[in-house]
Amino acid sequence: MHATRTYLCSNCTACLKLGGGSMPGMRNLVIVQPYVPKYRLSFFSRLIGELEHSNIRCRIAAAMPSGHQANRMDAASADWLIPIRHRLLHLGHRTVTLGGAAESWAGADGVIVGHLGSSFDTYRAIVDARWHRNFRVGLWGHIKSYVSDSNPVDAMLERWQLRQADHVFAYSSGGSAYAATAGVSPKRLTTVMNTVDTRSLAWARESLREAEVSNFMSRHGLRRGRTLGFIGGLDESKRISFLAATLDQLWTTDPDIRLVVGGSGAQSNLLDASVSRGQTIRLGYAGPADQALIGRSASALIMPGRIGLIAVDALVLKIPILTTNWRYHSAESEYLVEGVSRFTSENDVESFATLVHGFMRHKSMTTPDQSCQSWKYPTIDDMVANFSTGVLRMFDEK
Repeated sequence: MHATRTYLCSNCTACLKLGGGSMPGMRNLVIVQPYVPKYRLSFFSRLIGELEHSNIRCRIAAAMPSGHQANRMDAASADWLIPIRHRLLHLGHRTVTLGGAAESWAGADGVIVGHLGSSFDTYRAIVDARWHRNFRVGLWGHIKSYVSDSNPVDAMLERWQLRQADHVFAYSSGGSAYAATAGVSPKRLTTVMNTVDTRSLAWARESLREAEVSNFMSRHGLRRGRTLGFIGGLDESKRISFLAATLDQLWTTDPDIRLVVGGSGAQSNLLDASVSRGQTIRLGYAGPADQALIGRSASALIMPGRIGLIAVDALVLKIPILTTNWRYHSAESEYLVEGVSRFTSENDVESFATLVHGFMRHKSMTTPDQSCQSWKYPTIDDMVANFSTGVLRMFDEK
């Protein structure tokens, strides 16, 4: 009979029973996360179910969010969650994770940890895999440095981590290409195609009636071909000050353009001037129904700051993103096709305002082919299938 093994998690208030009630030969996997945001619930729930079909019991070890992550108020809970407590060391603008997750994978057959040069848990996992021949370690994340400049020491350490791991799970093809240059062989590499569960948004878009769109536009004083949208958090990563300066310039060159903002955040007040002159309409937090209305009303989404998972939403809505060639767009920006689902200017306010003005005067007057391959996007089913295939390869190849 398969014995039940009980291990305390690092905060000593909860425990994980690895193998309890499982079939003989079932392997146990732990995935370590800084925290689990609500948008990840669907992915992890589906992944856990998919891996069970392959006789793999998966659980997610995560701490409570801290700092700017805590401000998002989007931490989730689930019965498959192992609570841990990360020990953090703040050094100026840098934060080093001093560990705290290792006890969560005690007795497991494998662990997948973040690809991060400043995480002690990642090094501990690599050491555990070297000491225990049948223990596997995977790394996942952007892999390539997208959203910030890489510290040279961190970059060196992270490339070493890639070479030591049994398997690497990259968010996108760009991350996989970078891993290959660091010496990761194709059989140890999985491109996850990071995404979110888009079913609610897709349903909201498809079920939206024209009368609802007309009522929405009338209520907010919007006109076809003269409306832009913004969906996302109003925070520093989205460069709201840059957006506000662009709106100031557009007010002098194209004063009949309106911006509908679906989102909230600490920098919402930077849009106060444009709101007061009637140029911007703030909806606050926008769920799928409001996002669908924005997508049907606007000619494009405007995003001078970081393009991340908004790329997936834009593809679902079949609406292009107007952006800049800023260096810190995330991996998901690779899903967009320049000239179809993305239009890019130089990284200054004047160039961006010129792009917006030109697009609204010319491009928005034509109807794009929304059925072409350029509007394809990765689904949550794709992501689960890719990730689970990578887990099987991690366990079965050595």
